[in-house]
Amino acid sequence: MSKYMKDPEYLFTILAALVKKNDGIIRLTEDEIEAVTKKDLIGMYYEPENKAVVFKEVDQKDILRAKTIVNENPNEQYDN
Repeated sequence: MSKYMKDPEYLFTILAALVKKNDGIIRLTEDEIEAVTKKDLIGMYYEPENKAVVFKEVDQKDILRAKTIVNENPNEQYDN
């Protein structure tokens, strides 16, 4: 697990940035929250060329390939 995902302050900063990016509000219904399971996977990547943190839903069947995908271009830097 990324060191950042263990840091509550970093997670709150990410949440605050998402809310601000979405015009100050993100509304989640109880059904949407309850639909999230332990099988849902989200990848966190860093794109150095545009200095962006990317969160992306990861398909479970692709999780075994994730390390290979990241290592395909040795010039790219990702923090997973």
